[in-house]
Amino acid sequence: MNKKQESKDIETIAEAAEQGKDVSEHFTNQYSVKQRINIDFPLDLLQVIDVECKRVGVSRQAWIKMACDERLRQIKVSLKESAWVA
Repeated sequence: MNKKQESKDIETIAEAAEQGKDVSEHFTNQYSVKQRINIDFPLDLLQVIDVECKRVGVSRQAWIKMACDERLRQIKVSLKESAWVA
């Protein structure tokens, strides 16, 4: 599909939505919004991360995402537990 065809399809879907038609079949939830960021890491930390990436068989980017997700889940659990204590 070329850009012109894709643009026409998007406009057609938008028009149908404006008319109140069900356009949910066009949305597959395969894509999520992303934002590119730049982070500076100390080289010694990157070396440790790279060793761990090699050990578990993932890219540096994937490992950093997993580590952030894991840590945020730990914080969430910790906050829920502290709410019960308070």
